[in-house]
Amino acid sequence: KVDIITLHRVVNYGSVLQTYALQEKIKEKGFEVETIDYYPERLHLFGMLKRLKNKKEILRKNPIVRFGAQCVIFPSYVQRFSMFKKFLKKYIKMTDKTYYNKEELEKNIPQADIYCTGSDQVWNSEWNEKIEYPFFLDFVPDDKKRISYAASFGKKSLVPEEVEETRRLVNKYQYLSMREISGVDILKKLGRNDGINVLDPTLLLNKKEWLKIASSKYNSKNYVLMYNLNRNKKIDKYVEKLAREKNLDIYYISYNLHECFKKGKMKCNVKVEDFLSLIANASYVVTDSFHGTAFALNFNRQFVEILPNNETGSRNLSILELTGLRDRIVTDFSDFSIAERSIDYDRVNNILNRERKKSIELLGSLCVV
Repeated sequence: KVDIITLHRVVNYGSVLQTYALQEKIKEKGFEVETIDYYPERLHLFGMLKRLKNKKEILRKNPIVRFGAQCVIFPSYVQRFSMFKKFLKKYIKMTDKTYYNKEELEKNIPQADIYCTGSDQVWNSEWNEKIEYPFFLDFVPDDKKRISYAASFGKKSLVPEEVEETRRLVNKYQYLSMREISGVDILKKLGRNDGINVLDPTLLLNKKEWLKIASSKYNSKNYVLMYNLNRNKKIDKYVEKLAREKNLDIYYISYNLHECFKKGKMKCNVKVEDFLSLIANASYVVTDSFHGTAFALNFNRQFVEILPNNETGSRNLSILELTGLRDRIVTDFSDFSIAERSIDYDRVNNILNRERKKSIELLGSLCVV
């Protein structure tokens, strides 16, 4: 039996789909698989509402403005949490017990033969607000096997205060694999030279496997799909012009009901199966999201990449470099030549299939008791 700990309770498409993908690939190896239902306060609905103050300075300094923002976002959060909860219940085998903090895990350790830290930014102390010990499997007895699959620090370097403690924690692992080369480099600085770079779990499943759970809701539509996590009016304008030139509708994915002012048809907190369908059937995908890019690749869609201006852009860049598609990045929002150039998916699929095979074989070798 393999128990996975990951960020499955983060209410976004990439987080739940990478959880699903890793679960399915380990199951293929003949293991019983369970995701440890670790659910810290900061990921709860009211925990997220409370943290709105971290988004902008005015929300931090002005409690009246902050309360107004919380009232506006609350209906979106209710819808969002409900939708992702249904997906987890339907597709993810979780522990019977939900753990809300590390003390609960230490008192009632879920039983398994192998413990696996899964993917996403599980080791990002800024995003987690601290070193999140459960994600380092610190509760696991020393005689049990610890592995990581495509774990991420979500940044290029550690802050000095976390170096020694992180070294202690990663040294408890028998095998370490990372989602980004930058993660492998961090491990080397911590004295672990055996870290391996692997594909994000969402790229382990091919188009046929993803279509098994995708809906058919958007099969006969003609549209440009916009999925950007960072607000940018330049992206909005770019998509408007692209859709006009190609005589296509605009669909855009959002987590917030109040973003209905954009041009096009908003798809707010659609079911995960419909999210997959939206990407699988788009004529063009315009995205700044890593998982938006990953699924555009999985479904062989023509896409345009907007690199976000933060450290998360490094993961987008890594998959573009792997597939030889750096030329899909928009640097000039008046340049539409990228959309005019078709991606050679015979070449890209050959690369993905080769890397997919390597990562799946490695995952199988890690999951040996």
